[in-house]
Amino acid sequence: MALGAILKYRFLDDLYAEDEYGSHILHSLERAQNFNRWMAESIAPHVGARVMEIGAGIGNITSLLLPRDSYLASDVNPHYVDYLRNQSLGKPFLQVARMDLEDPACFESSRGRFDTVVCLNVLEHVKDPLVALRNMHGALEAGGRVVIYVPQGQNRYSSLDEVLSHRCRYSRTQLVEELQATGFEVELLRDFNRAGVPGWLLNGMLKRRHFSRTQLKVFNVLVPVIRRVDRVFPWSGLGLIAVARKR
Repeated sequence: MALGAILKYRFLDDLYAEDEYGSHILHSLERAQNFNRWMAESIAPHVGARVMEIGAGIGNITSLLLPRDSYLASDVNPHYVDYLRNQSLGKPFLQVARMDLEDPACFESSRGRFDTVVCLNVLEHVKDPLVALRNMHGALEAGGRVVIYVPQGQNRYSSLDEVLSHRCRYSRTQLVEELQATGFEVELLRDFNRAGVPGWLLNGMLKRRHFSRTQLKVFNVLVPVIRRVDRVFPWSGLGLIAVARKR
């Protein structure tokens, strides 16, 4: 029986049940450390000393952006918040809170406290992105920056987007318009992960609802090479990174 359990969980991808937060996909991405490092290093030059992270999940990116003078890691999922609190032990600069990006009450105590708000893979989930962006705007000091990552290309919307409850996949124009409408001035807008587009489209064609372990391992191994040549691919990135300053 013990040997059977070992073999089962050695080759099984779905170790985490599907829920409204897409937890099983988030946990699978935890294994893609090279990809997480690529993302963190791409945004790190724009991240200041006093940071609020929205939708920190289980800290895949959080841990790579620490330490900072102060860092508030937040999420709406109570299970993730418990996970983050365990990670914060022994780190006096790291605070954890349960926050709903669309609830202004969650931001009352944070007004003007931060020089950076990091919001990765979150804006595409919310019902009203303008409310969400205004809440982030209020948490920033004058001249503070928001650093955002969103999936790009509505024509790439697939079964993976469905299981993750994505409201949409953004275009450049859509993201810029929403930022400008909520008091931000866009400083940087760049494509990210062009190399991942073929794999995403393949998973969509096959109606998959999770990433296979093999795909993640192969992609993760190749990331050090991919990140050097990613700009040469002749299509737009799987996602967009935006950096915008509070006017």
